[in-house]
Amino acid sequence: MHEIPYIYSGAISDNDIKEINAGGEKAKIIDVEGNKRFWYAISPAKEVQVKFVRKDGTEEIVESMDAEMLKDWKK
Repeated sequence: MHEIPYIYSGAISDNDIKEINAGGEKAKIIDVEGNKRFWYAISPAKEVQVKFVRKDGTEEIVESMDAEMLKDWKK
């Protein structure tokens, strides 16, 4: 997407992730199947930092999505 607002999204299968923020905007997390979840956030900013917040309160900055993050999505 090249116009405001920008949509950021991804797939997660880590149940320890309780919240996701993209550029300060809290993402909506949707349960899909089993431990598979999809998230999206809408932001007025382009190229934002995405941060996972775990149940224990630790935060992880997501540099990029990789195959390891998506391995459980393969059928």
